[in-house]
Amino acid sequence: MTLNRLSLIPTLLATLLLSAVAVSVCVAAPADSMLLPQQQRVFSTYDASDGLADNSAQTIMCTKTGRIVTTTIGHVNFYDGSSFTHIDPTQDNIYPLAKYNGHYHMYFDKAHHLWLKDKHQVTCVDLLTERFVTDVQGVLNEMGVKGTVDDLFADVSNHMWFLLGRQLYGADLDKYMPIRMDAELQDVDVYRDSLMMQFFGNGTMAVYDVKSGRHLYDTRPYGDAASARYDKSSVLYPYETGFFQIRNGDKEAVLLHYDMETRKWEQVMAVPYHLNNMAINNQRLYVASEYGYWMCDLKTGRKSHHEELVLTRGRRLSTDINALAFDRQGGMWVGTEKRGLLYSKPFRSPFVIYDWSQPEALRLSHLMDSRLASAPTLPRRTNCVYQDSRGWTWTGTYTGLQLQKTKDGPVQVITRHDGLTNEMIHSVIEDSQHNIWVSTSYGICQLTIKGGNVYHVESYVDSDNVPHESFVNGRAIRLDDGTIVMQTLDCILTFNPESFHADSLRNLKLYPKLIRLMVNGRNVKPGMEIDGKVILDRSITRIREVSVNYNQNSLVLTFSGLNYLRPTQTYYRFRVKGFYNSWHILSHADSDGLVDSKGLLHLPLVGLPPGKYEVELQASMSPDNWPMEPFVWVVQINEPWWRATGVYLLLGLLLLGVLVANGIFYNRNTRRRMQLNNAENDMLRRIRNYVERCDGFMNEVLTPYTLAVEGHDETHSELNEDFVNVMLQVVPYVKEHHDFTMSELSSLTGVKLGRLYELISNDIYKTPRQLAESLRLQQAAQLLATTDLELEDIADRCGFVSPNYFIACFFHHYRKTPQDYRKTL
Repeated sequence: MTLNRLSLIPTLLATLLLSAVAVSVCVAAPADSMLLPQQQRVFSTYDASDGLADNSAQTIMCTKTGRIVTTTIGHVNFYDGSSFTHIDPTQDNIYPLAKYNGHYHMYFDKAHHLWLKDKHQVTCVDLLTERFVTDVQGVLNEMGVKGTVDDLFADVSNHMWFLLGRQLYGADLDKYMPIRMDAELQDVDVYRDSLMMQFFGNGTMAVYDVKSGRHLYDTRPYGDAASARYDKSSVLYPYETGFFQIRNGDKEAVLLHYDMETRKWEQVMAVPYHLNNMAINNQRLYVASEYGYWMCDLKTGRKSHHEELVLTRGRRLSTDINALAFDRQGGMWVGTEKRGLLYSKPFRSPFVIYDWSQPEALRLSHLMDSRLASAPTLPRRTNCVYQDSRGWTWTGTYTGLQLQKTKDGPVQVITRHDGLTNEMIHSVIEDSQHNIWVSTSYGICQLTIKGGNVYHVESYVDSDNVPHESFVNGRAIRLDDGTIVMQTLDCILTFNPESFHADSLRNLKLYPKLIRLMVNGRNVKPGMEIDGKVILDRSITRIREVSVNYNQNSLVLTFSGLNYLRPTQTYYRFRVKGFYNSWHILSHADSDGLVDSKGLLHLPLVGLPPGKYEVELQASMSPDNWPMEPFVWVVQINEPWWRATGVYLLLGLLLLGVLVANGIFYNRNTRRRMQLNNAENDMLRRIRNYVERCDGFMNEVLTPYTLAVEGHDETHSELNEDFVNVMLQVVPYVKEHHDFTMSELSSLTGVKLGRLYELISNDIYKTPRQLAESLRLQQAAQLLATTDLELEDIADRCGFVSPNYFIACFFHHYRKTPQDYRKTL
């Protein structure tokens, strides 16, 4: 982009003369020395040493959340306020654009994509993952694009338009628009969602009705003679009821303005070199060019050319500028061809430096000499002593600032822990608002006094245009207009506290962004597995919820306030619902290291028990004003599998099943017990009846012809031998016991309960005559064994009709006669 500047001088002079008489919305520019104070910008540099992919910055854009996105040759760089990250494309990421002949052009669409055009090609970045898309055709297909894309554009609403042969397809609107085929289409935009503007290489703008697709009119800012001079590229910037347009030729450019309401073109300026892009901030139009940048005041029409840029510490730089943009704080970002990125704060620094070569430095030094001539001799290790309007004594020492409010009162020591940049205090002075300013070996600190105490400490260092060197002991005064003068080793520094833009800074809106996550001490990257779990499935800056396992419960969340103006002045206000339920305010000066020197908040959440936590966070330039509502991030610590809700539910269902089954079994067993009790009671009743019947047989005389007891319908079949043996034991027991159970009878007889039921049930319905006979024979045997009674007496006592019948029955049962039985005993 560079040209031989000497060869351009005649052309430039001629162009400026023509511009002076041309119809224009701006007037001739003053020299840099005539600029208003707020127009004198000072730039700091960011290059490859700061993490930028390379030093050729091609495009710059600020996202809605405040991040800076810049492209270098082949790379996309993201800046989070403290560091750069960049991604690199491969050949697989490139999609050909047959009809695009320009250079780098960057668009955002509504589907979280970034499109980067370069000559005859385009790449696409998925902003959710911050990775280049490998299948660009697949993304186009998802957007409904059918066919080969020859070129693509984004309108002011970030709707994408694709050139498909002889038609222009709007993917978001799903609409086809006709185009002219007699010229090269270079740009597209839509005015108030109703009029489509198509810009062609010959300078023509064709206007169509978006809804109907009907062609409305064509317009052109210049004739055929000029069209060939500016036919290479077009850049648009919508503004109010129209737009600004840059048109470039081979070696010259023109800046135009068109009003859609009046349908009038105006030429702002024409230059013999390229103009690259535009941005508007505070009613000023800034134009990046091959030689610095132009600025046009849109209210007054005053314009100026800033070919030489002022850098920090007085350095100056002449450079071409490819792109410029403004961040949400109003800071200006400039992309150069070889010098990386340049950044200018939205406010001019209130600190003014005079070196000893300037007469003002000598004048101010003599003034301090006259006012400080009677300074007393100070004790050892004391640099200065100052008494303010309240009668408080401030003493600057090697180890901090000492404050004594009364002569014999306690001494308070203010150190780096309280926000000082350095504890070597060189001078102290009070401003017109009764706040205290101190100089140190590294910067200047302001102590705000509120309610009779030091409310907070604000520091200013080299990034604020404060000399990066030690100050001189005791060399500080305040002038009548409120200006404070301090002396460093090599210069004189002046500033007026009333010009610090306090109200503007107080109301600046900051949009904090999560930029880093550490889990159990490990820095988590998208797609990384920790203990078998992928924690981040997209870029950390796009995450609003973090889900981890119960054993991954020590986290550190790093946030950036995206405060490019004064990172160290970033205040954070946060609470974690379920952990820190009350609000906490932290800053670099008062955070025990949780807010670092770059203004990043490192929020530790250590040992979180399972549960859901909401991190609410605000960022501000002031500790007592929070212009934005809290941003919320959710941290979910999952329960272990054995305590998970599903497991609890399963266990609950299992327990319920056990209770139901237990109920069923209990009811079944209860019924069974009732049935068994009923069966047992019935059996016991039948046994008692049987014993009573047996007693009836015991009272009658046994003869060979004895029949069943009259009145009973019973079967006269033989009793089972086992039944008889059991009942021989049962009958005497039943006669002696009123209450008994089947279990007791089972124990008595030595027969299992089930078998006992079976034996009794099978024969209890039969006549007990046989049993009664066995019982009489049992009684007779006992009498034979225990007495000397005659057989006649035993037969009579046991109910036998005759001794002979008794002998016959006894022999049949025992296989012995009664006499032989007695002899064997």
